[in-house]
Parts: sequence; C-alpha cells; structure tokens
Amino acid sequence: MSAEPAGTAARVVPEVGERARIEAEVAAEIAALVRRRPGAVLALPTGESPVGVYRELGRLRREEGLDLSRVTVFNLDEYLGLAPGDPRTLRRWMAERFYALVNVPESNRRIPGEGRDTEEEIARAGGIDLLLLGIGMNGHVAFNEPGSARDSRTRVVELHEETRRGAASAFGGIANVPRTATTMGVATILEARAIRVLAFGERKAGVVRRALEGPVGPEVPASFLRGHPDVRFLLDPAAGARSR
Repeated sequence: MSAEPAGTAARVVPEVGERARIEAEVAAEIAALVRRRPGAVLALPTGESPVGVYRELGRLRREEGLDLSRVTVFNLDEYLGLAPGDPRTLRRWMAERFYALVNVPESNRRIPGEGRDTEEEIARAGGIDLLLLGIGMNGHVAFNEPGSARDSRTRVVELHEETRRGAASAFGGIANVPRTATTMGVATILEARAIRVLAFGERKAGVVRRALEGPVGPEVPASFLRGHPDVRFLLDPAAGARSR
C-alpha cells in the first residue's frame, strides 16, 4: 500500500499541556464515560505513556468510588512465545499497573490471541467506546509496525528491530525479546468511537510530527489516526515542541 498525500487526511491540532494535567483529563474522560455507560468497552495500552492515567483511575476508585466492575477491557497487543506465567507478558504488566488499582473483573479482561477471535469479541461487546494509545519511536500504534496497512485486522506480526531494542531492558537483552506478537489491526483501532493518543518527552517529538504532519501511509502507521472523526493527540511541551 503506497503512502497517501498528507492532504487526504484532516489536520489534527495537537493539544499540549503539562503531563499531570493531561493524565488527569484523560482519566476524568474515562470516568465520565463509565459513569454514563457502566458497561463501557475500553481498549488500553501498556508502556510508559499511560501509567499516570491508570494511577489517576486508581485514585478515582479509592477516593470517589469509581466502579469499573461492568467495564470490558481489551489489551491492544501481547507478545508470543512467553509462558502464561512469565512476568514479562503484557497481561502481567496490565495486572500490576492497571487491574491492581481498579475493579475490572478477570472475566471482563480480553487479551488478543488467547484462543479467542478478538474481532468477534469486540463486535459482540458492541464495539470499543474509547481506545487509548501511545506512539512507538518508529511510528507504530499497538504493534502495527511500519508497513502495516490501513485495512489490517487483529493478527500475528513480526516485531520491528527498533521495537525489540526498546523492550530489551525488560528482557535482559535484545536476544531475549520475542520476535512476534499479536496486535489489534489499524482498521480495528480506527473503528473505536473515540481515540486518545498520549506522547510525552522530547524523544517522541520527531515521530509525533511525522504522524501529524507527514504523509499518511504505512511508513508511519500512527498517521492513519488522522482519518478518525474523534481523535485527540495529547502531548506534553517536549513531545509537542515540533508540532505547533
């Protein structure tokens, strides 16, 4: 699939603010959605970008009684080749950094590739109400690496070398990082009713600019998000420095 001219996608103006304020705002939006629709469907990422949002949701649970007991949560992706109990799985990451803070029952937690058809499960759940994303240094969203087509669906992918290098410290070296993963596809992501994208730190500034201002196409999968009717890119000043 060849890249499309940038003019074929709407201009998305990034929203720049202090990280703590952004995290609180996104958590408040999720909380408002859940209070309005207790059976809401979320799709959530792992990684460094969303941890503050998850901590704030935990605070809302403790201090304001936010109830996520009827919410369904889909992980965006998962490594392949790791034992179920391996502490480096993304399932474990979510258990420790998100589920430990809120009251989503285990029966409502969905991991792509774990013996279920994720696309069918999303459809049965009524679609994703809000999907939260980070952006990889090579422009990936979830594990949709460069070269991913806009019409891609949940599938097994080969992880880009840059993605594996980024995970090397958690695995004790790049040689131990899985080479494959299951990920929601670009088309799956774009079918969510609302998408919120988080990027923090100077090292993300370049890829954010490419996603927002460069050609729309598979070379930077995050660029496809510009075609969504309800997408917000939420950046701290360092990540947004080149995009204003």
